Amino acid sequence: MPKQSIKDSQIRDCFPTLQQKVYGHPLVYLDSAASSLKPECVIDCLSNYYANEHSNVHRGVHYLSQRATERYEAARTRIAQFIGAPSERSIVFTRGTTESINLVASTFGSTFIHSGDEILTTVMEHHSNLVPWQRLAKQRNAQLRVLDVSMTGTITTDAFVRQMNDRTRLIALAHVSNSLGTLHPVEELIEEAHKRDIKVLLDGAQGLPHLPLNMQELDCDFYCASSHKAYGPTGVGFLYGKEELLEQLPPWHGGGDMIEEVHRTYSTWADVPHKFEAGTPNIAGIIGMAAAIDYMDSIGMSILLQKEQDLLKYAHQQVRSVQGLKVVGTASKKVGVLSFLLGGHHPYDVGYALDQGGIAVRTGHHCTMPLMEYYGIPGTIRASLGAYNTYEDIDALVARLKEIVSGAKSHHKPIMTNGVSTSDLDNHKSIEIRKADLLEDLELFDELDERREYLIELGENLKPMDSSLKIEANRIHGCLAMVWLHSTLSNGRIYFNADSDALTTRGMIALLIQLLDGQFPRDILETDLVSLIEEVGLPSLITARRKNGLNRMIERIQKEASIAI
Repeated sequence: MPKQSIKDSQIRDCFPTLQQKVYGHPLVYLDSAASSLKPECVIDCLSNYYANEHSNVHRGVHYLSQRATERYEAARTRIAQFIGAPSERSIVFTRGTTESINLVASTFGSTFIHSGDEILTTVMEHHSNLVPWQRLAKQRNAQLRVLDVSMTGTITTDAFVRQMNDRTRLIALAHVSNSLGTLHPVEELIEEAHKRDIKVLLDGAQGLPHLPLNMQELDCDFYCASSHKAYGPTGVGFLYGKEELLEQLPPWHGGGDMIEEVHRTYSTWADVPHKFEAGTPNIAGIIGMAAAIDYMDSIGMSILLQKEQDLLKYAHQQVRSVQGLKVVGTASKKVGVLSFLLGGHHPYDVGYALDQGGIAVRTGHHCTMPLMEYYGIPGTIRASLGAYNTYEDIDALVARLKEIVSGAKSHHKPIMTNGVSTSDLDNHKSIEIRKADLLEDLELFDELDERREYLIELGENLKPMDSSLKIEANRIHGCLAMVWLHSTLSNGRIYFNADSDALTTRGMIALLIQLLDGQFPRDILETDLVSLIEEVGLPSLITARRKNGLNRMIERIQKEASIAI
């Protein structure tokens, strides 16, 4: 193992979240690209603010208000210094990267984007750096051009430059890809764009936590970032904009603190950056963001980057030993992310199995659905790194992946008793009787994770749907995984055939079929299915996002029953 320039224990001791176990295992947190853990100093900063310093800013002459204002504006100065901005006037506080991008889309778009103009981006972008431009293009009768990337997850400067033309007004690009970890050649692209008088916005959500930044050297026109991915509080971030450009943009929201004067029928605006900051801000969050920046700076961004680069290289090497594992995103320059697929296993099922071993990763499309569609995959398993991760974390990940491949489980497989199986549904038991049988089964398991294993067993036992039925007409939209449902009517009763490419989701649809298959359509429609699944405890076994998919399944079953009457 490479020698560490800073002891892992010194960093890990700063993060209280790591001092716990998950399902009896030490927590291995590999989901920092979604949201990083918080060091004690940030937590203490937030607590101290609310206990001793809270007051509104910019509006009071009393001591607490003056002190809060000083801390608030000092945070602005601190952030400007940290990212190498020429002035604190270039820093606009927002709720995070998403709001920063939307602010630019609204203000820059209304000022500089006109009919026939073009906005250039890539298929690799986070939805936050795609949806606002889709809306803007529609509003302004402009064109959004979404460029492909290589199968390794890279873009080349020459190919990108060839897409620039005299109608291109803005390039919107991630500094670092959140789903693949690719570090784009942004310096070269910015230089080429500016030769053509094209403005450049960088989504820095994954740049701020990992890279030493200098806006004056980078020379982008806008840089958008979030605190919560960089060891700070949630719900706060900033927009960096070149001051002369911010001066040209109109306010975004109207209200207190963004005005100079308000009269009956007109108002005048405060100077930048305050003209973009209407209303009472997230004062504690902004002060906490500065505390997180102090924390990163105390270690050194170059040291952190080297530590994470060594760890990422080690992770790439180690996962090669896992049978059937394929890395998605193999750019030569990457930061903080290892995205992969495990042959024969849906990403959601792998994520669940890893969680049972105390390992937190992210699964799915990572808010980059166009990229996953472009690659023709349902999503990936993403292990993402933070300052606190270690070689032991990677070893634990690899060991658990090998267990998944070999078929090992965290818990003993549940034994079904008198619950209705999918092969025994022609006995026409009522919905209420089937529910009672299912509840009796579930009472055998005291722990939620054991009940989740039961759900997975239901999915394993569900009869696969014939491929000829896996068509768009039978697909249930709104689920995280692919789900299909087909119904037939026989002797007045409705029968369902369903399937999913994710085992946990197969368990969900199997449970619904277990309760409802072979019933009279009117009985299904007269049953409160939402209450029914609440009673059997299904929502407690799945994530909030999967509950949305479960609701879509219920709606589809109700629709099929309604048609069958």
